[in-house]
Amino acid sequence: MRKQVFITAIIILSALNIIKAQGNFNISTDIQSRYIWRGQALGGNTPSIQPSMKYNIKGFELGAWGAFSTSQLTTQELDVYLSYTFLDNMFTAIIIDYSFPKDFTQFDYFDYGKNTTHVLEAGIVFNGLKNLPINASIYTNFYGADSKDINNDNVMSTYLEVSYNPFIEKINTSLSVFSGFALNGGYTNTNPISSLNNNIYGYYGNIGFACVNLGLGATKNLKITESFSLPISTKLIFNPEAKKAFFTVSTGIKI
Repeated sequence: MRKQVFITAIIILSALNIIKAQGNFNISTDIQSRYIWRGQALGGNTPSIQPSMKYNIKGFELGAWGAFSTSQLTTQELDVYLSYTFLDNMFTAIIIDYSFPKDFTQFDYFDYGKNTTHVLEAGIVFNGLKNLPINASIYTNFYGADSKDINNDNVMSTYLEVSYNPFIEKINTSLSVFSGFALNGGYTNTNPISSLNNNIYGYYGNIGFACVNLGLGATKNLKITESFSLPISTKLIFNPEAKKAFFTVSTGIKI
């Protein structure tokens, strides 16, 4: 425990040293009607409050993000990440530490052992070009509470997403058409004694390769005053693998 606290203190001190240099610090809070992540409903059927803060300098960004459902019966989420954007903002490499405490009063955040609730993920994002608003990203779980294979080993679940994100000037609206795929994980466990099969689902609720996140999003700014506008976003989301559909609305403020 002392070692974990010491490591955390070193990280915090390092972050403070970075902040002393010239850079940008932002905080924001979003409110979503439901928290849907990569085609998965993670916040139950209730609204989700999602605060964040981030500091960026010379292409590096250090941030924290959370999702806190208004229902006490659902898992909450607390993430920290470090990213680096390079090649004239064309690509971003990122490492994310996800944690999913069900009860903050009993949750040991510093437990990174065998039974940790943390999931560590690495990803690379293509941010598109000025005249080509196409984004592509791929992420892989490399440690923690990932889904398991038949030998109870982590499968390094991998997710791929591609989106087209044009801005339509005539209606002053940003659109997003997206599709996401679970590339591995999940299997059918055949019982040699019985004719019944038991499905073991992957990290994204999948059995092998599957489309888990397909949809359309739109964002438009609601003008409140001459200097302040409130973004309103909606998403129509389908998960073909789970045979589910979601329609969400969200807004937020950024300082």
